[in-house]
Amino acid sequence: MGLLTAGDLASMQVDLLAVRADRAEDVVIRRGATTLASQSVRIARSGMIAQRADGGNSEQWSQRVVVLGGVDLDIATGDRFNDGANRLYEVDFIRPNRSAATMAEARVIQ
Repeated sequence: MGLLTAGDLASMQVDLLAVRADRAEDVVIRRGATTLASQSVRIARSGMIAQRADGGNSEQWSQRVVVLGGVDLDIATGDRFNDGANRLYEVDFIRPNRSAATMAEARVIQ
């Protein structure tokens, strides 16, 4: 038996949806050759370190982020999407516990 009741989980869902709504973005996820319907998420930087790779004639940088959505967020490892500023993200990991929300770890690639 878990420590959280159904009421606790419902309250946590409401709170996390309010966090998402505070800075929500609608994103369209691309999964291979499939494009999913637009979904609402919050994208937040994870940690302080960004990486820059200079390849002579090209430059690339990346930053780790957390993507927060409702329990029904349809997101999977390997998915890609762009935010409102047209930055490209790739999903690396989906946190397994979706009881109160869905949290994915991704990296922004410029």
